[in-house]
Amino acid sequence: MALTCRSVTSGLGELRRILGPVTGAAIGVGVAVGAGILRSPAEIAAALPSGPWIFGAWLLGALVASLDVLILAEMASSVPRVGGLVAYLRLSFGPLAAFLCGWSMLLVTWPGSLAVVAVVAGEVLHGGIGSLGGDTTWEERAIAAGLIAASGAANLFGLRVGARVEITLFVAKVVLLAGLFVAAMFAAPAAAAPAVAGSVVFPATTLALFAAVGGAMQNVIFSYDGYADAVYVAGETKDPGRALPRALFTSLVTITGLYLLLNAAFVHVLGAQGLAQSKFAALDVVRAAFGDAGGAVLTVVAFVVLLGAVNAYFLTGPRIARLLAEEGLAVPALGRVATNGSPVAATLLQTLVAIAFALTNTFDELLAIMVPIMSATTALVAIGLLVQRRRAPERPRPFRVPAAPLVVGLQVLLGAGMLASFVQYDRRAVVVDAGVLAFGAAVYAWVRRRR
Repeated sequence: MALTCRSVTSGLGELRRILGPVTGAAIGVGVAVGAGILRSPAEIAAALPSGPWIFGAWLLGALVASLDVLILAEMASSVPRVGGLVAYLRLSFGPLAAFLCGWSMLLVTWPGSLAVVAVVAGEVLHGGIGSLGGDTTWEERAIAAGLIAASGAANLFGLRVGARVEITLFVAKVVLLAGLFVAAMFAAPAAAAPAVAGSVVFPATTLALFAAVGGAMQNVIFSYDGYADAVYVAGETKDPGRALPRALFTSLVTITGLYLLLNAAFVHVLGAQGLAQSKFAALDVVRAAFGDAGGAVLTVVAFVVLLGAVNAYFLTGPRIARLLAEEGLAVPALGRVATNGSPVAATLLQTLVAIAFALTNTFDELLAIMVPIMSATTALVAIGLLVQRRRAPERPRPFRVPAAPLVVGLQVLLGAGMLASFVQYDRRAVVVDAGVLAFGAAVYAWVRRRR
């Protein structure tokens, strides 16, 4: 099957291929390294309260991400369209799969993730880094809404502006995070935090352990999510056959290195039990190393980290709407791009939905709803790689996955296992996801009948 695209760009505006691999890597690190690594380590340790299990969960997340990066590197280099995973599902499984995936991303995954990051940033700005982990106030939610609106407005100035901001924040967050926690590991003695009375009870049965892994992996998957988001700007990337694989691998290596480094600092300074019972591990570590001054420094670092994530979501999410518009699955206005490269209507839609999430939902509720959809989509894209090799063997593939059937099979097995653990951990959230998809399918059928 030849790679085709509806000729609708006249009227939607021309995409500008001005981005390079550094921007792609910055977007991946920008989206992934945000609220998750600041809030999740203690929850993961609480579910799996021993050092090997904690690092095992993060390494399992890295394995899933590595397999996905191999698959997406081939898909992105051979199908260099905006829309990322939505474009690949459209090509492999048809318009219904693209419609369900695209609209779930536009209305749930992207604005929900953006809202989570913005709410954490609001907590940091309002109460300092020590306020994280408590109940979110209306003032903090209002600040989050303001940050979302301000970042959306900034990205209306054009693609080049948004990309330059993201590269700057990417460099700053990697240097600041790595530098701060390496310094903390040297400054604080091992197990510097005071011993905590009691201990975390490890799951006693296999089923309970399976559910605990599911709860831990929800946080891990959310923390890694974003490593491959360079694929969403494939249509605006120069020489995508070479640039996108480089961006994907650079992003994943950077994220994995940062996460293992930070968790090593947490376990070294707090111990596994202390990490499991810490309300905010990063703050406890820097205070153990530097006292109250460490908390002030971490507040600044955290805000830079979160601001990079907020900006990155505006470089990726609106491109999903562009793909849907090109395929006739969304109104043309959502796919229209201004002469400066900004998708105005799609950016405004993401801004409004994210503000609604920020004002109404909590971190845990959003996480439970989003992660099963992410895992199912990842597995489908993996299967789509084999579908595309069979349907279009003649298509140029600048990057090819080695041992593709084995990589795809392992990715699907891991995805199925994690979905099963999510069901065991929180059936209600999975039922909500199923209801959203069923409603989406009904909307799609209604739209097709009207057309």
